[in-house]
Amino acid sequence: FMVVAITGYGMATFEGPTLSLKNVNAIAHFTDWIIAHVHVGALAWNGFMAFGIIYYLIPRLFKTKLHSLPLANLHFWLGTLGIIMYALPMYVAGFTQASMWKQFNPDGTLVYGNFLETVTEIIPMYWMRAIGGSMYVIGLLILVYNIAVTIKKGSKVEDELAEAPALERVTKKRTAGEGFHTWLERRPIQLTILATVAILIGGII
Repeated sequence: FMVVAITGYGMATFEGPTLSLKNVNAIAHFTDWIIAHVHVGALAWNGFMAFGIIYYLIPRLFKTKLHSLPLANLHFWLGTLGIIMYALPMYVAGFTQASMWKQFNPDGTLVYGNFLETVTEIIPMYWMRAIGGSMYVIGLLILVYNIAVTIKKGSKVEDELAEAPALERVTKKRTAGEGFHTWLERRPIQLTILATVAILIGGII
């Protein structure tokens, strides 16, 4: 799950600055390309990252094993294929829209003057998008079932004592030769004040 999440993050963050370029934005603006871009980030990066965290943490929090690894694998493939079937048709739809909106007659009027002409052209892509989204949601429902049964099988620990190593005393030997920044990091109030001043100066400039 995390591999797909990081892949989605990389794709979305690379695509974002690319879309800020004037010649690229001229194609993508107002089209379903933007829908595809946003959902790669939302479904792959945010969604799959959350799924991976849930699958990792819940069994450990409830001191048990995941109810069904095959169901988790099924969720993974449904979600991954769902993202692909959702995003790719939207990219195609975006290019189709941009191409149709930029077609002109010799007299300068639009070849496709009626907005519905572009909508009807991309209906097949919308059907594929619906199928992909449905696959993703089915995968999510599988996760809910799998996690619910896992929690039911497990046992929650009440009032578990937290343990942490004692803080080391800051001695002169430890601070000998430290620079200003290291000194400042040990003083959160001073660091906050100076950081705020730096931000304000940067904002004014």
